[in-house]
Amino acid sequence: MKSIIYNKVLKGVFSLSLMLTSCTMLFTSCDDWLSIQPEAEIEGTDLFSSESGFKDALTGIYIKMGNYSMYGREMTFGFLDVIGDCYYSAGPSGSAYYNVANNYDYTSSSITAYCNMIWSNTYNTLSNLNYLIENLENADPSSFSRDNYNVIKGEALGLRAFLHFDLLRLFAPSWTVDKDAPAIPYITKYTYVVTETSTVSQVMDCILKDLNEAIELLRVSDPIKTGREITSKDDNYYLTNRQFHFNYYAAIATLARVALWKYDYATAKQCAQEVIDSEEFRWTRAEEIATTSDASRDRTFKNEHVFALNIDNLENNVDRYLYGATSYNSYLAFSLYAMNNGLFPTSTHSTDWRRVYLMSNEYTSMTSYYTNKKLLQEGMDDNMVKRMPIIRLPEMYLIKAQADIENSAEYLNTIRENRGVTAKVAQSDSTVMQEEILKETCREFMCEGYLFYYYKRLNMTRHRYMYWTSWKTFDPEKYVLPLPEEEKEFGNR
Repeated sequence: MKSIIYNKVLKGVFSLSLMLTSCTMLFTSCDDWLSIQPEAEIEGTDLFSSESGFKDALTGIYIKMGNYSMYGREMTFGFLDVIGDCYYSAGPSGSAYYNVANNYDYTSSSITAYCNMIWSNTYNTLSNLNYLIENLENADPSSFSRDNYNVIKGEALGLRAFLHFDLLRLFAPSWTVDKDAPAIPYITKYTYVVTETSTVSQVMDCILKDLNEAIELLRVSDPIKTGREITSKDDNYYLTNRQFHFNYYAAIATLARVALWKYDYATAKQCAQEVIDSEEFRWTRAEEIATTSDASRDRTFKNEHVFALNIDNLENNVDRYLYGATSYNSYLAFSLYAMNNGLFPTSTHSTDWRRVYLMSNEYTSMTSYYTNKKLLQEGMDDNMVKRMPIIRLPEMYLIKAQADIENSAEYLNTIRENRGVTAKVAQSDSTVMQEEILKETCREFMCEGYLFYYYKRLNMTRHRYMYWTSWKTFDPEKYVLPLPEEEKEFGNR
């Protein structure tokens, strides 16, 4: 049964962590559990003996990505948004979130534990991806139905690039600071051998290689690109809901992100435009968010998702972090001042859907603090829940705005028009437009782990507090998260 197979995949990831911890190799380019345990190796051979096995293994990887230690919390609305200065209140005094939000003390064990967790779980996922890819490359493509071999391989290669890119953006200097600095290992082999650290530039080259190969495979095989009709007869609907898979346009959108990181504005703009022009992803309509039924509000703007994760236990992941705490300082909370005066001034944004329908103080007794309802699961219609957006359509407009600053007002106004805002942004000089882009980024990507990367790409030495009354001086060295001690020792970092 599928559920049993998925459990084996995930159990293997966790077994790997325990085994490699015991031999102090946890943070190297880890090998997968399937080659360590004889009985599990047989299970792995069986798993990759058919097309359905490859599909099951890939689904297990998506499930792993949705774990709270990755995009289910810490790499989205949790730790990533805390280090991105997104919250006015980040938990009770002494907690890891509080420590990092107030003093960025990366020597604190509570903070390094989060960094280690993100590092180890992401590399565990990459190890499983490499095992899948190697088995796929040894398989007979003719044994797969229609274009499914290319689809599965394209998704796997794209995910390998995507995950390495996020690790690079977290644990290495930005492109503008030092593209020749030692960065992270880029693992492409399923092996015990320690992978040498690559420089920022070398990792980017590897990311681009994997992404471009994924794009070429998906360009000719992904139903979202080719228009191939998927029915229960030929694929049991496996290739429907392509937004929940790393589809062709997710690869193109990631290439836009990578190009922007490198300041390759021409490529960034071109890729963003391709996603927009595809018309596969449409703006949320007024009746889908400005409805009288709170349960029917499309708070994550699901039709705008270029890539999202379906997370069964998302409600557990967000409870007590965004909702359900007993006092405001137990929440990841925003200041009312930021809502009414900084991000959503009443003179221009009183009708902004993101302010009217996503911000609320009903989950805290402190009326001056607000939470974001984007990920609220309780009482929601079934077709709205369990969705964690990873890449969304408005990001493509913000990438274009940053890549084409002379015309940025046009792109910002498109976002505003599709968020119930009638006030226009007037085109101005670069400094003014960068400020407008920053504000729009803050409004749009609360609880999605986005702002830290925005600040880091620009190497900003000041952050705007989310209550928007002052700037916060920031040490750019803090943009590089600390590597695990085991990685520094065994990886010769």
